[in-house]
Amino acid sequence: MADSDPDADHGPKRPSGSRTFLRELPVLLVVAVILAFLLRTFLVQVFYIPSSSMEPTLQVDDRMIVEKVSYTFREPRHGEIVVFEGDNAGDPPDQSLPVRAVRGFGQFLGVVPASARDFVKRVIAVAGDEVEIVAGEVRVNGAVLDEDYVVYGDEDDYGPVTVPADHLFFLGDNRPNSSDSRRSLGFVPTDAVVGRSAVIMWPFEHAGLLTGVHHEVPDPVAGPDAAAAVDAIVVDVHRG
Repeated sequence: MADSDPDADHGPKRPSGSRTFLRELPVLLVVAVILAFLLRTFLVQVFYIPSSSMEPTLQVDDRMIVEKVSYTFREPRHGEIVVFEGDNAGDPPDQSLPVRAVRGFGQFLGVVPASARDFVKRVIAVAGDEVEIVAGEVRVNGAVLDEDYVVYGDEDDYGPVTVPADHLFFLGDNRPNSSDSRRSLGFVPTDAVVGRSAVIMWPFEHAGLLTGVHHEVPDPVAGPDAAAAVDAIVVDVHRG
């Protein structure tokens, strides 16, 4: 009986590991982009902080995680930090689907700045609240807010104003250097809210939760439609 030849052909050779990886790499990249898109759209998104408007709470170049689940079940609350969409002419022009996909993946990872229309601010008042600022002191429905997070104060006065239905009133923590509801942004529709800021993830020395502030304020004396209701009653009385 002849000895078996170790070099004999025992069947087709399997492709090497490197070839298999290179063959599967495009599929893996597509799956990664799809997963990132789904996570970014429905669950969480990483945002890059480009300005000082929320200092000292959020520093320039911080990366924070924004969760998008809470506001599916409830409205934003006083004191929470949220991301919302505003109007800004600095958005890039329409881009192709591949470019948008890559940009979205980079935004999810926090290595590409978010849309120029995205703002991060703190919720100060909700629909029906009356807001007034006196010598830098913020009052909501007559109650003075305890704002330990404000280091850079602003002595300007503002209001009083009443937040209309389905809108929010925002301020930046860095009051002298924030474009917010006092100025260019005005009242922001609640459906423009992207999500709630949950945690700073980078840099590590600045990492921490962003969910610990909640202002207890009294109920508004009158709802946002109270004045119109009173006017209607007066008209009916005069007609009678």
